[in-house]
Order: sequence, then C-alpha cells, then structure tokens
Amino acid sequence: MIGRGRDLSERRDVLRLEVRSAQARRLDLYVLESLSWRSRTRIQTLIDQGRILLNGEAVKPSRKVRAGDEVTVHLGPGTGVPDDYGVRELEVLYEDPWLIAINKPPGLLVHPVGRHVYDTLINYLHHRFKDQIGEDGAPVRPRLCHRLDRDTTGLLVAGKEAYVHRDVQMQFEDRVVSKEYIALVHGSYPRDEDTVEVPIGEGRTLETCLEHDILKESRTTVRVLKRYESHTLLQCLPHTGRQNQIRVHLASQGHAVAGDTQYGAPPPPREMPQRYLLHSSRLRFYHPREKLWVDLRAPLPPDFRALIEQLR
Repeated sequence: MIGRGRDLSERRDVLRLEVRSAQARRLDLYVLESLSWRSRTRIQTLIDQGRILLNGEAVKPSRKVRAGDEVTVHLGPGTGVPDDYGVRELEVLYEDPWLIAINKPPGLLVHPVGRHVYDTLINYLHHRFKDQIGEDGAPVRPRLCHRLDRDTTGLLVAGKEAYVHRDVQMQFEDRVVSKEYIALVHGSYPRDEDTVEVPIGEGRTLETCLEHDILKESRTTVRVLKRYESHTLLQCLPHTGRQNQIRVHLASQGHAVAGDTQYGAPPPPREMPQRYLLHSSRLRFYHPREKLWVDLRAPLPPDFRALIEQLR
C-alpha cells in the first residue's frame, strides 16, 4: 500500500513504483494493489488517459509488468497538500518520546482512503514530526495504534517508535485496552445499566449488520449518565472491537446515536451538530517503555458540550 513507511506529509502528485514481483501480471491489477484507495475502473481510466506509464510509455491496461519495470502514476488535481498543513493544530493530550495521544476532532479521517490522500490525521502527524529523528536514528514516522471513524471524536493514540507502536496495537487487538465512550442517543434508555450482547457482522445498514452471513460475538456495557426529555447521555464500554460496534449495538436496542442516520437515526435538526455524537472519552493501556499503566481522558468537543448544556 502506498504510504506505508513513507513521509505522508510530502506532496505525491507523481508516484513511481518499482515492480519487484517475479510473476508477470496485468498493469491495472498491479496498480490496483499498490493504490488501495483507487477502484479498478478509475485505474483503467488513468491508463487510457496516459497518466499511468510503464517504463515511461503509455500502454494498455492488459499489458504485463515484470520485476524491474517502473510504473509512473500521475495522480493529478484533487490530491494536493492542504494549505493548512503548517497551521492546523491538533489537541495533544499526552506525549512522550514513544507515543502521542490526540483529541481527534469531528470530520477528520484518520488515514488515507478514497480521494482523501492527504487531509487525514496521520498526514498531519507526519507533518508535525517531519524534521525529527527518533532514538534509532531514523526519521519519526507516527503509526496509528487503533482507529476511529470520521465523525467519532476523542482519544486516538499513535506510536512514534516501531516497537512501542506494535506493542500498543497488539493490546488493542487482544482487548487489553480499557475503552470508554460517551454517546447521546435518541429516546429514554430504559435501564440504568445494561449489557448488550448482540452478534454483528459487516454492513452499511443496521439490518445488514444484524443479518450478515458471518456474525461475531459482540458485547458492550451501557450506563446511563443523564436522561433528558428526548435523549439519553450514555457511557459505553466495548468489551469486543467489532466495526461500528457501539453504534450498531445502541441502534439494535431502538436507541440510535443522535445524528447517526446510517443506523436509523433521523437527520439532526439545524440546532444540533450535523454528525453523530459519539466520543472516545477514556483509554487505559500498558506503556511498554515506561513500564506502567497509562490512563488518558479526553474532554467532549465544544459542539457536543454546548448541546448538553442546551438539553439541560
């Protein structure tokens, strides 16, 4: 995948790929695997437009590439470096020589996907550390230890040193990390404390998540923090790490996260934030270099706090 181990703060309108596989394969399929954010149709269009070259020549998508060949990709407009790279401030909640924790704002992707090649949190982190050298003498290239969805706010941890990154990432995968979220949901949640154990699968709607051919065990503890006239503020503790688990679990109970139209919530009115309201408020994990447990907390974003005051 393009970007792994590279400086993602640099402009990459032109990419040069050196073919290393000894097995001959179609040009379009080779580029598809290398540029995971592009579709095959889009790649074939770029080849037809002469913006993907094989050894400097325009060829057909079916042309075979072999070890030693060079593929040049001209990405074109729409993928340039954002103007705010040098001025955008990320709210840092914790930092040491090996780790950094950010209070992620809403609307920011955490890594490149689709047409969002540069304007992601990991790009901004690479820009922040682009001139720094790590303990091993290599440039600092932060790597995400876990992920948050685009509109989910709150704690996001990245490793600045490869060993620490791998260790903390494995803690997330092995469910060692304690995670807490704050969610505002529609309606009055009926139980003060609840455990939702609904198996879920992949899907873009609530129905497809609950009726997928492959369903995986999922468990979330839910605690009521405050009930309002039309909403409830919840603390959610996921014990498993399924995709969109909290959002799907709450929607499955008939209490979708406010603003989460993907899983059945009505569109938010103008006076509410125009997104779903889910916040990663606390993380607790073991620091492999400091040899101690790190307990981090993130305050709610301003629009979420303002809405809570309004509901009161």
